[in-house]
Amino acid sequence: MPNNKPGSVEIAEAVKGESAVRRSWIHPESLVERPAEGINIIHDVLQYAARTHGSKQAIGWRNIEKIVEEEKEVTKTVGGKQVTEKKVWKYFQLSDYEYWSFVEFRDYCMEAARGLVVLGVEKGKVFNIYAQTSVNWQMMGHACAAIGTPIATAYDTLGDSGLQHSLDEPECQGVFTNADLLPTLARVLANAPTVSLVVYDGKPSDKVLDQIRGIRENLTVIHLDDVRAKGRDNPDVDTKSRLPSSEDTACIMYTSGSTGAPKGVVLSHANLIASLGAIKTLLGHHLKPDDSFLAYLPLAHILEYIVELALFFVGMTTGYGRIKT
Repeated sequence: MPNNKPGSVEIAEAVKGESAVRRSWIHPESLVERPAEGINIIHDVLQYAARTHGSKQAIGWRNIEKIVEEEKEVTKTVGGKQVTEKKVWKYFQLSDYEYWSFVEFRDYCMEAARGLVVLGVEKGKVFNIYAQTSVNWQMMGHACAAIGTPIATAYDTLGDSGLQHSLDEPECQGVFTNADLLPTLARVLANAPTVSLVVYDGKPSDKVLDQIRGIRENLTVIHLDDVRAKGRDNPDVDTKSRLPSSEDTACIMYTSGSTGAPKGVVLSHANLIASLGAIKTLLGHHLKPDDSFLAYLPLAHILEYIVELALFFVGMTTGYGRIKT
Protein backbone atom coordinates (compact mmCIF):
# COMPACT_ATOMS: atom_id res chain seq x y z
CA MET A 1 0.00 0.00 0.00
CA PRO A 2 1.40 3.43 -0.88
CA ASN A 3 2.10 5.82 1.96
CA ASN A 4 0.07 8.94 1.25
CA LYS A 5 1.31 10.86 4.26
CA PRO A 6 3.18 14.09 3.52
CA GLY A 7 6.88 14.16 4.24
CA SER A 8 6.43 17.01 6.70
CA VAL A 9 3.70 18.82 8.57
CA GLU A 10 3.24 22.50 9.40
CA ILE A 11 3.83 23.26 13.08
CA ALA A 12 3.83 27.06 12.93
CA GLU A 13 2.17 29.42 10.48
CA ALA A 14 4.12 31.62 8.16
CA VAL A 15 4.96 35.14 9.29
CA LYS A 16 5.84 38.09 7.11
CA GLY A 17 9.10 37.48 5.30
CA GLU A 18 9.31 33.84 6.36
CA SER A 19 7.77 30.57 5.28
CA ALA A 20 5.84 28.26 7.60
CA VAL A 21 7.79 26.07 10.01
CA ARG A 22 7.57 22.40 9.09
CA ARG A 23 8.76 19.23 10.77
CA SER A 24 8.84 15.53 9.83
CA TRP A 25 5.48 13.81 10.22
CA ILE A 26 7.24 11.02 12.13
CA HIS A 27 8.02 13.26 15.11
CA PRO A 28 6.09 16.53 14.71
CA GLU A 29 5.69 17.31 18.41
CA SER A 30 9.34 18.24 19.04
CA LEU A 31 12.89 17.97 17.79
CA VAL A 32 14.46 14.59 18.52
CA GLU A 33 17.14 15.01 21.18
CA ARG A 34 18.09 11.46 22.19
CA PRO A 35 17.49 7.80 21.26
CA ALA A 36 16.12 6.92 24.72
CA GLU A 37 15.59 8.51 28.12
CA GLY A 38 18.80 8.75 30.13
CA ILE A 39 21.05 8.86 27.06
CA ASN A 40 22.58 12.34 27.17
CA ILE A 41 26.32 11.88 26.60
CA ILE A 42 28.52 9.41 24.70
CA HIS A 43 29.40 7.55 27.89
CA ASP A 44 25.71 6.82 28.43
CA VAL A 45 25.71 4.87 25.16
CA LEU A 46 28.60 2.70 26.36
CA GLN A 47 26.89 1.94 29.66
CA TYR A 48 23.47 1.41 28.07
CA ALA A 49 24.85 -1.08 25.54
CA ALA A 50 26.64 -3.07 28.27
CA ARG A 51 23.47 -3.21 30.40
CA THR A 52 21.15 -4.01 27.53
CA HIS A 53 23.19 -6.34 25.33
CA GLY A 54 25.49 -7.87 27.95
CA SER A 55 27.44 -10.90 26.76
CA LYS A 56 26.39 -10.57 23.11
CA GLN A 57 29.27 -10.13 20.65
CA ALA A 58 29.83 -6.40 20.30
CA ILE A 59 32.98 -5.83 18.37
CA GLY A 60 35.37 -8.05 16.43
CA TRP A 61 38.64 -8.00 14.54
CA ARG A 62 41.04 -10.29 12.69
CA ASN A 63 44.70 -10.49 13.64
CA ILE A 64 47.46 -10.52 11.03
CA GLU A 65 49.09 -13.95 11.29
CA LYS A 66 51.44 -13.65 8.35
CA ILE A 67 52.48 -11.11 5.72
CA VAL A 68 53.52 -12.53 2.35
CA GLU A 69 55.56 -10.23 0.13
CA GLU A 70 55.77 -10.74 -3.63
CA GLU A 71 57.87 -8.71 -6.05
CA LYS A 72 56.11 -7.90 -9.31
CA GLU A 73 57.01 -5.94 -12.41
CA VAL A 74 54.72 -3.01 -13.16
CA THR A 75 54.71 -1.26 -16.54
CA LYS A 76 53.70 2.37 -16.80
CA THR A 77 54.05 5.17 -19.33
CA VAL A 78 56.49 7.97 -18.49
CA GLY A 79 57.14 10.73 -21.02
CA GLY A 80 55.51 8.71 -23.78
CA LYS A 81 57.69 5.68 -23.12
CA GLN A 82 56.84 2.47 -21.34
CA VAL A 83 58.92 1.95 -18.21
CA THR A 84 59.03 -1.25 -16.19
CA GLU A 85 59.77 -1.13 -12.49
CA LYS A 86 59.66 -3.63 -9.67
CA LYS A 87 57.25 -3.22 -6.77
CA VAL A 88 56.69 -5.26 -3.63
CA TRP A 89 53.08 -6.32 -2.98
CA LYS A 90 51.98 -7.38 0.48
CA TYR A 91 49.34 -10.03 1.11
CA PHE A 92 47.89 -10.55 4.57
CA GLN A 93 47.00 -13.88 6.11
CA LEU A 94 44.40 -13.17 8.80
CA SER A 95 42.98 -15.10 11.72
CA ASP A 96 39.29 -15.80 12.19
CA TYR A 97 37.34 -13.03 13.90
CA GLU A 98 37.87 -12.57 17.63
CA TYR A 99 35.17 -10.79 19.61
CA TRP A 100 34.58 -8.83 22.78
CA SER A 101 31.13 -8.72 24.31
CA PHE A 102 29.40 -5.44 25.12
CA VAL A 103 30.30 -5.85 28.81
CA GLU A 104 33.92 -6.72 28.03
CA PHE A 105 34.30 -3.76 25.70
CA ARG A 106 32.81 -1.42 28.32
CA ASP A 107 35.21 -2.76 30.96
CA TYR A 108 38.26 -2.45 28.69
CA CYS A 109 37.29 1.12 27.75
CA MET A 110 37.09 1.98 31.44
CA GLU A 111 40.53 0.44 32.03
CA ALA A 112 41.88 2.78 29.36
CA ALA A 113 39.95 5.72 30.85
CA ARG A 114 41.43 5.18 34.32
CA GLY A 115 44.86 4.70 32.78
CA LEU A 116 44.61 8.05 31.02
CA VAL A 117 43.67 9.73 34.30
CA VAL A 118 46.69 8.13 36.01
CA LEU A 119 48.87 9.46 33.19
CA GLY A 120 47.63 13.00 33.81
CA VAL A 121 45.14 13.51 30.99
CA GLU A 122 42.94 16.43 32.06
CA LYS A 123 39.22 17.01 31.74
CA GLY A 124 38.51 19.47 28.95
CA LYS A 125 41.92 19.09 27.30
CA VAL A 126 41.81 17.65 23.77
CA PHE A 127 43.18 14.21 22.88
CA ASN A 128 43.92 13.55 19.21
CA ILE A 129 43.11 10.22 17.54
CA TYR A 130 45.36 9.80 14.51
CA ALA A 131 44.75 6.16 13.62
CA GLN A 132 43.11 3.70 11.28
CA THR A 133 39.53 2.58 11.89
CA SER A 134 39.75 -0.22 14.45
CA VAL A 135 38.64 -1.57 17.81
CA ASN A 136 41.36 0.48 19.49
CA TRP A 137 40.17 3.70 17.83
CA GLN A 138 36.76 3.14 19.39
CA MET A 139 38.27 2.16 22.74
CA MET A 140 40.26 5.39 22.94
CA GLY A 141 37.25 7.43 21.86
CA HIS A 142 35.05 5.96 24.59
CA ALA A 143 37.85 6.18 27.17
CA CYS A 144 38.20 9.90 26.53
CA ALA A 145 34.42 10.42 26.57
CA ALA A 146 34.25 8.73 29.99
CA ILE A 147 36.61 11.28 31.56
CA GLY A 148 35.38 14.48 29.93
CA THR A 149 38.28 14.68 27.48
CA PRO A 150 37.22 15.79 23.97
CA ILE A 151 38.79 13.99 21.04
CA ALA A 152 40.07 15.56 17.84
CA THR A 153 40.07 13.28 14.82
CA ALA A 154 42.85 13.14 12.25
CA TYR A 155 42.69 11.05 9.09
CA ASP A 156 45.43 8.42 8.99
CA THR A 157 46.16 9.64 5.43
CA LEU A 158 47.18 13.13 6.59
CA GLY A 159 50.65 14.32 5.74
CA ASP A 160 52.96 16.21 8.06
CA SER A 161 51.36 19.66 7.73
CA GLY A 162 47.78 18.42 8.12
CA LEU A 163 48.64 16.35 11.18
CA GLN A 164 50.54 19.19 12.80
CA HIS A 165 47.58 21.51 12.23
CA SER A 166 45.14 19.07 13.88
CA LEU A 167 47.49 18.80 16.88
CA ASP A 168 48.30 22.51 17.17
CA GLU A 169 44.97 24.24 16.62
CA PRO A 170 43.09 22.49 19.48
CA GLU A 171 46.28 22.42 21.63
CA CYS A 172 46.12 18.65 22.06
CA GLN A 173 47.46 17.22 25.30
CA GLY A 174 47.90 13.75 23.85
CA VAL A 175 47.59 11.63 20.74
CA PHE A 176 46.73 8.00 19.99
CA THR A 177 48.17 6.42 16.86
CA ASN A 178 49.24 3.16 15.20
CA ALA A 179 52.77 1.80 15.01
CA ASP A 180 53.08 2.41 11.27
CA LEU A 181 52.00 6.06 11.68
CA LEU A 182 54.58 6.86 14.36
CA PRO A 183 57.24 7.96 11.82
CA THR A 184 54.89 10.69 10.54
CA LEU A 185 54.05 11.73 14.09
CA ALA A 186 57.76 11.83 14.94
CA ARG A 187 58.38 14.41 12.23
CA VAL A 188 55.85 16.91 13.61
CA LEU A 189 55.92 16.48 17.40
CA ALA A 190 58.74 18.95 17.88
CA ASN A 191 56.39 21.60 16.50
CA ALA A 192 53.42 20.48 18.63
CA PRO A 193 54.56 21.66 22.07
CA THR A 194 51.30 20.97 23.94
CA VAL A 195 51.48 17.21 23.30
CA SER A 196 52.82 15.48 26.41
CA LEU A 197 51.47 11.94 25.92
CA VAL A 198 51.72 9.56 22.95
CA VAL A 199 49.72 6.32 23.12
CA TYR A 200 50.22 3.75 20.37
CA ASP A 201 49.24 0.22 19.43
CA GLY A 202 50.98 -2.39 17.29
CA LYS A 203 54.70 -3.17 17.26
CA PRO A 204 56.84 -0.20 16.22
CA SER A 205 60.61 -0.29 15.96
CA ASP A 206 62.74 0.73 18.93
CA LYS A 207 64.34 3.30 16.65
CA VAL A 208 61.17 5.30 16.10
CA LEU A 209 60.19 5.05 19.78
CA ASP A 210 63.61 6.36 20.83
CA GLN A 211 63.31 9.13 18.26
CA ILE A 212 59.99 10.29 19.72
CA ARG A 213 61.15 10.02 23.33
CA GLY A 214 64.15 12.15 22.45
CA ILE A 215 62.07 15.06 21.16
CA ARG A 216 61.60 16.56 24.65
CA GLU A 217 61.87 15.55 28.28
CA ASN A 218 58.22 15.86 29.30
CA LEU A 219 56.93 13.51 26.58
CA THR A 220 55.52 10.15 27.73
CA VAL A 221 55.35 7.39 25.11
CA ILE A 222 53.34 4.31 26.07
CA HIS A 223 51.60 1.32 24.49
CA LEU A 224 47.82 1.12 24.77
CA ASP A 225 48.14 -2.23 26.56
CA ASP A 226 50.20 -0.51 29.25
CA VAL A 227 47.63 2.29 29.56
CA ARG A 228 44.98 -0.34 30.22
CA ALA A 229 47.27 -2.08 32.71
CA LYS A 230 47.55 1.16 34.67
CA GLY A 231 43.76 1.31 34.73
CA ARG A 232 43.52 -2.27 36.02
CA ASP A 233 46.10 -1.52 38.70
CA ASN A 234 44.14 1.55 39.84
CA PRO A 235 40.49 0.43 40.03
CA ASP A 236 39.56 3.19 42.49
CA VAL A 237 40.43 6.08 40.17
CA ASP A 238 37.48 8.48 40.19
CA THR A 239 36.01 8.81 36.70
CA LYS A 240 32.44 9.73 37.68
CA SER A 241 33.43 13.25 38.71
CA ARG A 242 35.01 13.65 35.28
CA LEU A 243 31.84 12.95 33.30
CA PRO A 244 30.97 15.80 30.90
CA SER A 245 27.66 17.58 30.51
CA SER A 246 25.62 17.23 27.35
CA GLU A 247 26.72 20.69 26.22
CA ASP A 248 30.43 19.98 26.66
CA THR A 249 32.55 19.38 23.57
CA ALA A 250 32.74 15.70 22.68
CA CYS A 251 34.67 15.85 19.44
CA ILE A 252 36.47 18.17 17.06
CA MET A 253 35.98 16.42 13.73
CA TYR A 254 38.69 17.48 11.28
CA THR A 255 38.32 17.26 7.52
CA SER A 256 40.76 15.35 5.33
CA GLY A 257 42.63 18.50 4.36
CA SER A 258 42.25 17.87 0.62
CA THR A 259 41.58 21.56 -0.09
CA GLY A 260 43.99 23.16 2.37
CA ALA A 261 44.55 22.89 6.09
CA PRO A 262 42.10 20.48 7.79
CA LYS A 263 39.08 22.29 9.21
CA GLY A 264 37.73 21.27 12.61
CA VAL A 265 34.01 21.10 13.39
CA VAL A 266 33.27 21.33 17.13
CA LEU A 267 30.53 18.90 18.20
CA SER A 268 28.96 18.64 21.64
CA HIS A 269 27.70 15.46 23.26
CA ALA A 270 24.17 16.77 22.66
CA ASN A 271 24.90 17.13 18.93
CA LEU A 272 26.04 13.52 18.63
CA ILE A 273 23.30 12.09 20.84
CA ALA A 274 20.63 13.96 18.85
CA SER A 275 22.03 12.32 15.72
CA LEU A 276 21.56 8.92 17.35
CA GLY A 277 18.00 9.89 18.19
CA ALA A 278 17.36 10.86 14.57
CA ILE A 279 18.76 7.57 13.30
CA LYS A 280 16.59 5.59 15.70
CA THR A 281 13.49 7.61 14.80
CA LEU A 282 13.95 7.40 11.03
CA LEU A 283 15.73 4.07 10.55
CA GLY A 284 15.38 2.19 13.82
CA HIS A 285 12.97 -0.37 12.36
CA HIS A 286 15.70 -1.42 9.89
CA LEU A 287 18.45 -1.89 12.51
CA LYS A 288 18.35 -5.40 13.96
CA PRO A 289 20.61 -6.66 16.78
CA ASP A 290 21.05 -10.01 15.01
CA ASP A 291 22.61 -8.35 11.94
CA SER A 292 26.34 -7.66 11.52
CA PHE A 293 28.19 -4.62 10.23
CA LEU A 294 31.55 -4.59 8.43
CA ALA A 295 33.42 -1.41 9.41
CA TYR A 296 36.35 -0.06 7.41
CA LEU A 297 35.57 3.53 6.41
CA PRO A 298 37.43 6.29 8.31
CA LEU A 299 36.18 6.89 11.85
CA ALA A 300 37.68 10.35 11.41
CA HIS A 301 34.57 11.08 9.30
CA ILE A 302 31.36 11.92 11.14
CA LEU A 303 29.24 9.51 9.06
CA GLU A 304 31.22 6.39 10.01
CA TYR A 305 31.52 7.57 13.60
CA ILE A 306 27.77 8.08 14.02
CA VAL A 307 26.84 4.88 12.16
CA GLU A 308 29.08 2.77 14.40
CA LEU A 309 27.77 4.51 17.52
CA ALA A 310 24.17 3.91 16.43
CA LEU A 311 24.74 0.22 15.71
CA PHE A 312 26.53 -0.17 19.04
CA PHE A 313 23.48 1.36 20.72
CA VAL A 314 21.03 -1.07 19.08
CA GLY A 315 23.26 -4.09 19.81
CA MET A 316 24.47 -4.96 16.33
CA THR A 317 27.84 -6.74 16.06
CA THR A 318 30.56 -4.72 14.33
CA GLY A 319 33.50 -6.46 12.67
CA TYR A 320 36.51 -4.40 11.61
CA GLY A 321 38.11 -5.01 8.23
CA ARG A 322 41.09 -3.62 6.38
CA ILE A 323 40.68 -1.88 3.05
CA LYS A 324 43.71 -3.69 1.58
CA THR A 325 42.37 -7.14 2.41
